[in-house]
Amino acid sequence: MNEALVSHHGPGHLWLASLGQRGMALGLTRIEAMLERLDRPDQQMPCVVVAGTDGKGSTSAMLASLLREAGLRVGHYTSPHLVETRERVRVGATCVTADVLDAALARVQSAAQDLEPTPFEALTAAALVAFADAAVEIAVLEVGLGGRLDAVNATEPIVSVVTHLSHDHTAILGKTLQQIAWEKTAVARNGRILVAAQAVLVKNALRKHNLTPRLLLVGQHAQIAAGQLVGATWHQSGVLTGPVLPGPLELEIALPGAHQLENAALAILAYQGVAEAFELAGRALPEIDEVVAALAESDWPCRAEVIATAPTVVLDAAHNPAGIAALAALLAERGNRWQVLLAVRKDRVAADLVRALAPVAAGFWLPRMAGDTLLDAVELAHVVDAVAPGAQVAVASAERCLAQARIEAIPGCGVAITGSQHALGEWLQAGVIVSPRLNQRLGLDPIGQKP
Repeated sequence: MNEALVSHHGPGHLWLASLGQRGMALGLTRIEAMLERLDRPDQQMPCVVVAGTDGKGSTSAMLASLLREAGLRVGHYTSPHLVETRERVRVGATCVTADVLDAALARVQSAAQDLEPTPFEALTAAALVAFADAAVEIAVLEVGLGGRLDAVNATEPIVSVVTHLSHDHTAILGKTLQQIAWEKTAVARNGRILVAAQAVLVKNALRKHNLTPRLLLVGQHAQIAAGQLVGATWHQSGVLTGPVLPGPLELEIALPGAHQLENAALAILAYQGVAEAFELAGRALPEIDEVVAALAESDWPCRAEVIATAPTVVLDAAHNPAGIAALAALLAERGNRWQVLLAVRKDRVAADLVRALAPVAAGFWLPRMAGDTLLDAVELAHVVDAVAPGAQVAVASAERCLAQARIEAIPGCGVAITGSQHALGEWLQAGVIVSPRLNQRLGLDPIGQKP
């Protein structure tokens, strides 16, 4: 992630940069006031809000793909970004231009002069302005942190989604899964559909809120039969059945891993909810079996993204224990002798991440990092030595780590690059690695040039 937050020098982006010193301050008062002054751009299109700990980005990307396949003009708001701020705001399959986002930010600045918004609040308002200007027919909005007091929760979604819940940001959201669920299920709306997977956890949290949405649950309304990895680029197969579906759905998902089947199920149930809401408004959408093939093309940059095949090189922005465990399970399907390039933020428990990767790692390659939020490579090496004493460990520049890891790659396995979104952003900016998926979103060719 671009730690400076801003990747453009227009007046709107420069104003956004000036907000960085305000840091994070959760609450809905400022965003509500900005949206009112902007004539409620969020009310100019129906919205779906996606909260959760793990899989928010993948689930929202898959839902956006399904809705685009249904013929809708879709806005998609995500966070964080890796290289360019505009990665967060997509209309259709590509990100808006930097100039479009800059103009939206300038309008938000005019509406926020005495409000002192946070950067995330400003970006959320700007995304909604850009979507309204682009006349999107539906917006899929990913929560930034939590849910209850997140800026995205100032909207009134026709469908809400809560993806898999695990421990993260515990200093803010609470130390128990029950506390975290309470924060995140606040994106639900009475009488409207909420899609989730962890039934007991979610139902208990809703009772504490006294919220009564209509629940669509993975495991009850849609059951998953796991499949396998398919092809050199690791598509995931599976089957989905359930009473709200027209019949068994054969799934092929561009995002690999058994955990992505749950995310796909969440996206499919959310599509069902959107289709119902659209039908009540007088517009019929295609049945889910007519659009589900779009999941084979749905992408999410740097999430188990295979960027080379000789040897295999996988980028994954996993950065918490649950995400790293999911990556390790995926790698284990192809072998347990991977070369792992690892960087970890200072605010993470590095030992937990190393411990999850150790069973599939032959060696850890620890690049020296420029970002001051990232753990020093030598300090990380001490953690690896303590937690995974059987693995080889090396510290060097990112370029040398990658080159040597590819040389040392073991047939059938390869190289996995993971541990921090900040680190992947740093390496992408420096050209050490290339994400074809990200370049496609940005309207570039696969190696990063304008077509």
